[in-house]
Amino acid sequence: MPNTIVHFEIPADDAERLSRFYSDAFGWKFEKAKMPGPEYWLISTGRTGKSVGGGMYKKADMPAARPVNYVGVDNIDSAIERFKQAGGTVVVGKQEVPGTGWSLIGTDPEGNPIALWQAMKPARRAPRSQRSRKAKRRR
Repeated sequence: MPNTIVHFEIPADDAERLSRFYSDAFGWKFEKAKMPGPEYWLISTGRTGKSVGGGMYKKADMPAARPVNYVGVDNIDSAIERFKQAGGTVVVGKQEVPGTGWSLIGTDPEGNPIALWQAMKPARRAPRSQRSRKAKRRR
């Protein structure tokens, strides 16, 4: 669904302590992401498909970080133009999150952080009948 919040991020000095707080207060679940680079925890806030997920990272990896909401868009390039024309400021330009999508981090006219997110479309698979024929030919 475009133009709704699809992800959020929370910076933390002590990720274990903060994850315990959100787990105890709201029942959120945390899982350390298996990816290279700085430590990052995935956050599940409820039922899959019915709630917004998020992430948490150590403040030391991004000093001066503040919580950020990611707004889902259908076309990041046109959304960036609308964002700038409306008075938004780009802080971190468009970048690809490999295999996942594209993001842009900026601020609104009051200086609040906000991000744009365009998810990659899944690769199209051949129709089942074509896959079956190819498998039979390999035998």
